[in-house]
Amino acid sequence: MPPKKRAGAPPPKKKAKVKLAQNLSLSTEEAEEVRTAFEYFTDPDGLGDDVIRTRDLKKAFSALGFSLSASEVRDIIETVDPENEGMVTYELFLEVAAMKIRDRDKQAEVDKAFQLFTGGDDEGPITLQHLRKVATMLGEDVDDKTLRDMLWEASSSSDRTLVNKRDFEDVMKRAGML
Repeated sequence: MPPKKRAGAPPPKKKAKVKLAQNLSLSTEEAEEVRTAFEYFTDPDGLGDDVIRTRDLKKAFSALGFSLSASEVRDIIETVDPENEGMVTYELFLEVAAMKIRDRDKQAEVDKAFQLFTGGDDEGPITLQHLRKVATMLGEDVDDKTLRDMLWEASSSSDRTLVNKRDFEDVMKRAGML
């Protein structure tokens, strides 16, 4: 006879899933969003409620707001289903989803920082005038030569006086922000 469940206590499996989500630095809302997207593609009568088919991965990530290319889907499948069984567990899906969510959050921060420099312009580029303004806002006394050196270091343009969004992202990566 199977052991009796204790009244009032959540099933141990659910506690483990919540703990895993917390360990992956997901908020409660994000963890629930991932769980809902995953469960939409489960087949409790077929595979079980903790497994989805790899062919449904792209759709599950779409439900989370990610638009994955075919190569990204292949890379994910190689990671979560190295034996090519055609199935993905919730735990592995959660790990990949958490990584994607963190990347999305970092990109939003980069976009916001870029807009701070460009005065709200999504496309930029960042100019000497923009750098002066930000330095003044931060209460920093930085001479134009130093600001021009900053532009030169960050820029990929031919005259090295403008920093576009891609340049800015590269600087953020080199600084360990991405």
